[in-house]
Amino acid sequence: MRGPGEFDWHPEPELVGYRDPTDSRAALEALGAAAWALGLDYLYEEAMRRPVGPDPYGELRRRFFGDGPASPPEAATPAAEILAEVRERLVPHLYNAYHPGSFSYFTPPPLAMSIAGEVLAQWMNQGVDVWSCGPAAAFVEEEVIAWLRELVGYGEASFGILTPGGTLANVMALTIARDLHLAKLIGSAEPPRGTALEGARLYASDQAHFSIARALDLLGFPPETLRTIPSDERFRLEADAVADAILEDRAAGLTPLAIAAVSGSTNTGSVDALADLADVAEREGLWLHADAAYGGAARLSARDAWRVPDLARADSVTIDPHKWFFQAYDVGGLLVKRREDLRDTFHREPEYYGTGPREKDESLHWYQYSLESTRRFRALKLWLSWKHLGTEGLGRLVACTVDLASHLARRCRESNDLEALPEEPELSVVCFRHLPGGDYGPEVLDRYQIGLQRALEVSGEGWVSTTTLRGRTYLRAGIVNYLATDEDVDRVIAALRRLSPAVAAETGIRDR
Repeated sequence: MRGPGEFDWHPEPELVGYRDPTDSRAALEALGAAAWALGLDYLYEEAMRRPVGPDPYGELRRRFFGDGPASPPEAATPAAEILAEVRERLVPHLYNAYHPGSFSYFTPPPLAMSIAGEVLAQWMNQGVDVWSCGPAAAFVEEEVIAWLRELVGYGEASFGILTPGGTLANVMALTIARDLHLAKLIGSAEPPRGTALEGARLYASDQAHFSIARALDLLGFPPETLRTIPSDERFRLEADAVADAILEDRAAGLTPLAIAAVSGSTNTGSVDALADLADVAEREGLWLHADAAYGGAARLSARDAWRVPDLARADSVTIDPHKWFFQAYDVGGLLVKRREDLRDTFHREPEYYGTGPREKDESLHWYQYSLESTRRFRALKLWLSWKHLGTEGLGRLVACTVDLASHLARRCRESNDLEALPEEPELSVVCFRHLPGGDYGPEVLDRYQIGLQRALEVSGEGWVSTTTLRGRTYLRAGIVNYLATDEDVDRVIAALRRLSPAVAAETGIRDR
């Protein structure tokens, strides 16, 4: 039996055995205040200073670990010392999405209410799987899913579930296509497995997210299942090319199964013509999946919703609020046109959950709709943020980042030393190159872009990534940073120009 002094082995027993508010509430409030203050110190003293530190991986790893990761700590350590270590070892070496020159891999500066929601969710510690492990939490997720369903245009028969991100959502969508749609196509009473997967074909463009191929691999499909179709001049999947491929595959005795369209590609922000692809899918009897992990949020903006049309025509839609909904990691989601598709694919009934026949027809057990069993309370931060800003407010933030991308693209069109591909972005991704003066071939120009990206990173004045388009290297700005302004975009361009001569010299570009 526990009594007074039970946790005295720790230097701060009130932070371990916190059952009694008389003993612990003040200490917990002090810990919370210290942690929140550290977060704000990070925000204003470090995150706004530069997007990321200059140290390369090997050097920073040696600095962080020494000879390697330490053994687990044997003795207890006071909270203040641990927070001090966070300040010294972690804070100076983080990626800082808040910096106004940070145009990242779709990592947004999270909304303050999203951060508050994450703090509350961790205190509440709900397991959103069996209803009794998170009763109200299950309802919050159901409501958020209803908002997302309405956003994409789905009707009352639809449903969805929150995931850690777009990759798992894509895996789950293709699991449904395999277990339900392929089974129907080949006349199987059981979910297809093994040799039954041979001959199936899924059609996607060269701009499809890598998780589509990964999902097919995880699901047991052979490599030739994915038929990659070259995208058009604006990096979109053309319906006619898909129709031709389907006709060719049918003639070869294969089984066209699905189309994986992109509504906002990670690489270029391209948006496939979903209506045309839906016509093909309906005519040919294929499953249509829309990967709108990034682009789906454009539906929040009354001005920009037209950029991502026809999501409601897809059988399944991936959406990722930790991208363009400005949410803290992690929260993704999968929406389906028919609720039963999720349950029929993923429902299992382990005896230890003990839901029993009494509750089966009335309680919402989220594990029955997911690959995950134990699930975090992801919905709370999005629920709070959406209430705090409203659709109109979230849409304003989306629109401002679209405007920033348009500004960058316009600067490229107006300049003789910058070029963008495509010239006008569909959403908020701009792929562009700086063209230095001098003599150089295409391979040298590619190396120059890589060097320029690294020089910008080291300078601390901005951050963009690199990508490959049509075999050539481009700088890539994925703009989901609503804290940035046109002037910040201009400062990044100015930094690239200022850094150019030194990078050009290192790359071997000669003056004309």
